[in-house]
Amino acid sequence: MFEFTGQLKDLIDKAENGHSIDIDYIMDKLTVDSTLAMTRYIDFALSLVKKTEGIMRIEYYLFHRTLIKQ
Repeated sequence: MFEFTGQLKDLIDKAENGHSIDIDYIMDKLTVDSTLAMTRYIDFALSLVKKTEGIMRIEYYLFHRTLIKQ
């Protein structure tokens, strides 16, 4: 199995933990200055969230935050 490293591993670890604070950490990495690679890392990491708490936090960002974070 492939072992991720660097920023992607950090995001994956937070996503797998899945608490609201972890989702906030991930979403804070998404800014208007984010690279295309970072947006893909974030998208991939968010797809790994399984905890209800984390999923609810993602829904909050989808419906109540700025456009870049939607």
